[in-house]
Amino acid sequence: MRRLLTIPLLLSALPGCRAPVAGEVALAPEVTFRLCPPETGPAFFALQEMAFTFPGGRRETAVAAIENKGGVLSLVASSLLGQTLFTVQVRGRTALVDARVPLPPQLDPKLLPALVQFALWPAEALRASLEPGTTLEQDGPRRTLLLRGRVVWTVTRDGAAPPFRSLVLENPALGMTVRIRTLED
Repeated sequence: MRRLLTIPLLLSALPGCRAPVAGEVALAPEVTFRLCPPETGPAFFALQEMAFTFPGGRRETAVAAIENKGGVLSLVASSLLGQTLFTVQVRGRTALVDARVPLPPQLDPKLLPALVQFALWPAEALRASLEPGTTLEQDGPRRTLLLRGRVVWTVTRDGAAPPFRSLVLENPALGMTVRIRTLED
């Protein structure tokens, strides 16, 4: 419960603290995605556990508080012990990133809001943010992002939208899986 009370404080500290960075994210080699404006997506708040599986079987787990409201998408990623790892705030197509701990150079914090958008935003908004040669297919609860016919990311959604009860995102080229479970209040 204490963590839930600190989230609004963390989110209120975001504006104006960091220099804005471009809203482009490498979703995979050769696949650049421009973050969608927050107002093109659904309004929601979710506290989610994210379990990452990397090549070689390495696993990392984090908790994220995510809110999309009033034209701002805010994300606070924390360790399981409650230490803030980084925050990202998206306004328009620009992101403000604040890494609170040293992050590996291959980790772009903007990847998380991009994956949130891939999982939750309307397909039309996503398609407008894709580069030529990249397509989005949707078949019921499953979405597939393709580059020239090759699967880049898939997401399988379970439960009511948004934020869904659970999500499984997979990137076969990177050998990466992200299992997301929405935590109850």
